Amino acid sequence: MASETLPIFPLGVVLFPGTTLPLHLFEPRYRQLLADVRAGTSRFGILTGMPGVAERDLPPGRIGCVAEVAEVEMLPDGRSNILVAGRERFALDAFVKHDAPYHVAAVTFVPDVAVGSPVALAVAANEVAANFTRVVTAVHTLNDNNGPLPSLPDDPAQLAWSIAAMIDLDVEEKYQLLADPQPTTRLARVDAVLRKVLPDLELRAAMHRR
Repeated sequence: MASETLPIFPLGVVLFPGTTLPLHLFEPRYRQLLADVRAGTSRFGILTGMPGVAERDLPPGRIGCVAEVAEVEMLPDGRSNILVAGRERFALDAFVKHDAPYHVAAVTFVPDVAVGSPVALAVAANEVAANFTRVVTAVHTLNDNNGPLPSLPDDPAQLAWSIAAMIDLDVEEKYQLLADPQPTTRLARVDAVLRKVLPDLELRAAMHRR
């Protein structure tokens, strides 16, 4: 597996591959991080923190996601609003000594592990996409929203992450999805969440339409 050294931004959020995340940068160390990565590859690592664990004490093997800077809005006082796009997943190997004011770490990229047939994965993805569409349709009905439904990726391995970025999950649930190397089990995790809320949402939507 490929390795790299990355600037690291520990955060209490999860960035998934193939999704975007807005960030507000105000600490001097992360202002410097932004300046440095914009002068280079525009890539840094977002590593989800752990409650009660200091940033530098995050354990080896902790999974993160490469963030690529896509948009930057610089504010007059030096703060900035940025939009990052999720790229590869990585596992933390170790923090390394560096002159930068922010963390830098050696990381190893983490590929998916294919289990089962591509046909079965595609069938599972279609079912999850259909359930997500039902959830969003019910929510739109309850909110009297006539807008378009969110678009979903064609790649079955990406689908769970894209949906997870749009639904209400706590940070630990999102982290487990990020860390899961099997697309089939990621889809099953997301489908369980959708199926849990569907009956009540669709009942309320039906009553709302009346």
